[in-house]
Amino acid sequence: MKELMSVYSYAKHFKKDMYKAIGFLTASIILGVIPYYIIYHIIMRFTEEQAMSVLYLCSMAGLILICLLLRTHTQYAGLSASHHLAYDTLMGMRKRVADKLRMMPMGSIKKHSTGSLKKNFVENIEDMEIILAHAMPEGISNLLTSLIIALTLFVLDWRMALLALAVFPIGILPVLLMIRDASTRMGPYYQSSKEMNENIIEYISGMEVIKVFNQTTSSFKKYMTSVDNYKTSTLDWFKVSWTHMTVYSIVLPSTLLFLLPFGTMFYMDGTLTLGTFVLCILLAMSMGLPLMRLVEFLPIFPNLQQKAQKIEQLFDEEEMVDGHSHAAPQHYSVSFQNVAFAYDDKEAIHDVSFTARENTVTALIGESGAGKSTLAKLLVRFWDIKRGEIRIGGINVKDMTFETLMNSISYVSQDIFLFNTSIMENIRMGRPDASDEEVMEMAKLAQCHNFILNTEHGYHTVVGDGGDKLSGGQRQRIAIARAMLKNAPIIVLDEATSATDPENEDKIQLALSGLIQGKTLIVIAHRLSTIVDANNIILLDKGQISAQGTHHELLALSPLYQKMWQAHAESMNWDIATKEGSN
Repeated sequence: MKELMSVYSYAKHFKKDMYKAIGFLTASIILGVIPYYIIYHIIMRFTEEQAMSVLYLCSMAGLILICLLLRTHTQYAGLSASHHLAYDTLMGMRKRVADKLRMMPMGSIKKHSTGSLKKNFVENIEDMEIILAHAMPEGISNLLTSLIIALTLFVLDWRMALLALAVFPIGILPVLLMIRDASTRMGPYYQSSKEMNENIIEYISGMEVIKVFNQTTSSFKKYMTSVDNYKTSTLDWFKVSWTHMTVYSIVLPSTLLFLLPFGTMFYMDGTLTLGTFVLCILLAMSMGLPLMRLVEFLPIFPNLQQKAQKIEQLFDEEEMVDGHSHAAPQHYSVSFQNVAFAYDDKEAIHDVSFTARENTVTALIGESGAGKSTLAKLLVRFWDIKRGEIRIGGINVKDMTFETLMNSISYVSQDIFLFNTSIMENIRMGRPDASDEEVMEMAKLAQCHNFILNTEHGYHTVVGDGGDKLSGGQRQRIAIARAMLKNAPIIVLDEATSATDPENEDKIQLALSGLIQGKTLIVIAHRLSTIVDANNIILLDKGQISAQGTHHELLALSPLYQKMWQAHAESMNWDIATKEGSN
């Protein structure tokens, strides 16, 4: 219950909206009970053989109509307040999740599958609407109304009150059994749901491979098994629940089950007046619906509690500590000082020290897994280092606020991601206040202006999810244009031209060379020919610096660099020979 109540902490005006919702909904239910009392008066007129004028009947009918209209109005007002509370809270929770992910290390984020994060972000938070908008406000209002009716019955005749309430323990038994059964089935159900979500995302993401290798849904066993497991666990749970639901939905509204026969007996032996008997019957009938509505929310609480725990577990994840320095560095030389970093328990970077000086090009090279991209991500604090220091202009990046750090760096990853919006807006994300002309100028420098004009709507073409309507090279050039537009003093290119054809790569390199005046450029490259003019080349091997220097210095001093350069030259010759052979 603690987790469920903590959900309300994300609402701005929790108490105000909650009290308003409970007040209006309670009034609505009571207004629904008043017509029973009016009917009691009409019945007593008949039994006492009093005069029944048309005016009297019309006025009673008018009162009932007014009660029903007011009931509808107050119910609307109550549900409006509860839903305002609910969606205000959901907005707060989703904002909190977004902020939380922004502050979490990338390693912690990657421990969560895309499916589980999506389930937390969308489904688990959305399901909180039931408790926020319905279970709590409606449950409390139905409880209050049931108590008022029960107290009225006790005032009239305690025996009739007990008879009316006698169905409650019978009806609540299947509810408790259903809750107990849910506690054992919930774990396997959520596991099967999580696996199905993950496999659906994997299946959609891998559609190209599935098509190429002619994998149908029946042969993609992982996908089909998870869907089948989810179906089985859900139906097994529902089959048991349906029996319990049938029993309590029949028993709980049957408040006359014991009251009518025993009440008749009390009336016959003279211990109960006719008026009290009739009023008790009508009040008991009016109590059936509130009792039913009160109980039907109980089984969802364990389910929602489980989801609330998942959300709170995410909120409890360790965050990276934001620095306190808002001051911009005096210069933008980047220095790594005895930096070490480990993925979980496996150390990937071992005591790396080097300096990328302002107004120079520093290249990071090495075989796959040498630690090149890891160093770039440590600079932008996707993770925090295990030991050592990374400094910009003499300031430790841990002491800088995230805003100051991010304003200092333009980072283009090898894993390009574009948002499902126009090309213009994707580039403008580098600097949101940039004009259309500035965006187009950067697109020209990044060699993507021409292909953009050839798309369906030019700069207003929507690129699709993740930019899937564009080629890899086109996505990279747009990402480079975005980084250029940001115009940060430090530029990090993590194999940012790997999917670009050689002709455009040369043009982009030329454009970049014109933009790095006075900047610090760190390049991670897979084509050695693109970094031969770098001021300093850092050669990494298994997380350590094997050698550093200019291209000519490394050729003279580093056997590993000589080997890599020879392999690169042979690949270039092979490429040329292949083209000549095809002519």
